[in-house]
Amino acid sequence: MKIIEKAKAHFDSLEIKEIEIPEWSEGDKVLKIYAKPLTLAEMSKLQRYAKDDDVALMAYCLIYKALDSEGEKVFDLSDKHALMNGVDKDVLARVATEIMSSPSVEEQAKK
Repeated sequence: MKIIEKAKAHFDSLEIKEIEIPEWSEGDKVLKIYAKPLTLAEMSKLQRYAKDDDVALMAYCLIYKALDSEGEKVFDLSDKHALMNGVDKDVLARVATEIMSSPSVEEQAKK
């Protein structure tokens, strides 16, 4: 098997991330969002939209990658202003970082 085939098989084996956001939860039920692994092409697109603005990059990351339990997008472009101006920056940064991060070696070893 060629190395590129191994690399693609590895990417295909990555699971959808489940991210808990207790700060946005109601009652005892913890709110969860989901995200498929980020590709280089998607990262390039996010950076292009953000125009070298790391804060905007985090907002765009949530807009384009955050999914609900049925795989539907949680946010759209009309939510950008609210994400940039009316959401706790620390929570948004944590969630965006989790979406953009690669699984750890320990997480991959569990498979």
